[in-house]
Amino acid sequence: MNAVIQQADHDANRTSVPDHQGTEYKQLLIRIHEWLKPATYFEIGTNTGDSLSIAGCATVAVDPAFRLGREDMIGTKPLCALYQMPSDAFFRRHNPTQIFNGSIDLAFLDGMHYCEFLLRDFANTERHCRRNSVIALHDCVPVETAIAGRDGSTPVEEHRTGWWAGDVWRTLLALRKFRPDLALTVLDSPPTGLVLATNLDPGSTVLVDGYSTILSEMMSWSLEQTGIVAFFSTINLEPTSVIETRERMAQRFWL
Repeated sequence: MNAVIQQADHDANRTSVPDHQGTEYKQLLIRIHEWLKPATYFEIGTNTGDSLSIAGCATVAVDPAFRLGREDMIGTKPLCALYQMPSDAFFRRHNPTQIFNGSIDLAFLDGMHYCEFLLRDFANTERHCRRNSVIALHDCVPVETAIAGRDGSTPVEEHRTGWWAGDVWRTLLALRKFRPDLALTVLDSPPTGLVLATNLDPGSTVLVDGYSTILSEMMSWSLEQTGIVAFFSTINLEPTSVIETRERMAQRFWL
């Protein structure tokens, strides 16, 4: 059982739990790049370029308003294409497979923190992946309900100010329910979790064909009613140590 659940299982309805104790998400991304060695990297939600700078391979980044401030952003990348537009517009106008002249090996989705946006981003990205590609989803495991809504409410813990995760936790639950074929690793990576998805199906139309129904059901779910602890139990939250050696990562992912 996850340590957070052990500390809080006396109150399954509580709305706040201790911070995640695993490795911070950018450090995990560094290890994923180093150990899996993707040839192509795609990300949505670049912002200042911290995650973008980690990649050393051919890269495509999408953000409606880049605020790039890192000198090492391009580094040794043989390709670094920046598309300043919303992700929906990008997928309407562009084809990542054509840009890369191949499929996406690794993707990091950290765009708009609304469940419907992440659901579309996942479906659109998966179409350009291989079965063993890896899609990382950020912010799906909030540690309190105040940061897990569609607005930026004041968190219970002052040090969590600015940790707005939005309601993309709903997207994680939707993927678990409507795409049980996916292999999902849900990690206690600070501050708000990291999900790694593989065993992808680029030909799947489940999320697109059922989009309206899935969205309607997602919006009916309430984290306040469920409770953070019960939510953690449902998603099979694991410590980041399960992938923190080359051997352990190789047991779940390969490119």
